[in-house]
Amino acid sequence: VSQSRYGLFTNPDTSIIGLAKTKQLQYKVPNKRYVVMIDYSKPIDTERLYLVDTYQSKIILTSKVSHAKRTGQVYATEFSNVYGSLKSSLGAYVTKTTYVGKFGYSLIISGLDKGINHKAERRKILFHSTRRMKSIYSAGCFATSEKINRMLIDLIKGGSLVYVYK
Repeated sequence: VSQSRYGLFTNPDTSIIGLAKTKQLQYKVPNKRYVVMIDYSKPIDTERLYLVDTYQSKIILTSKVSHAKRTGQVYATEFSNVYGSLKSSLGAYVTKTTYVGKFGYSLIISGLDKGINHKAERRKILFHSTRRMKSIYSAGCFATSEKINRMLIDLIKGGSLVYVYK
């Protein structure tokens, strides 16, 4: 809980949950229970992925999550939707199906924002584990620790909203 400039106490979880619910109404996705919020205004070495259970109105998981090296070192500052840019993209995504690939258990996602991230699936932007990565940076994917990767993917696969913002 932190103090706002008006002297009132605010809970940062409340604003993340509120934004998740607002974005879920804006983007009509099949899975109404879970929304993944990724806050790229925070540095890469902090927890900035939030799994919101909208039925319970609470954050049920937080995690560190990668961004692409060409997006920035500590902070994500440069974004792209261009194939081969090796940069992260902002905006809304919907989760699709899982498969096992180069980075183990992975989740295909599709960008929902024309011009911002609509090429994500073609660019092979995924959720996957950090286990086989050579650094903390991805090529634009959302990589989480091996410890939570499968659980996160199993909860959100098949039509959940992922919203990435700065």
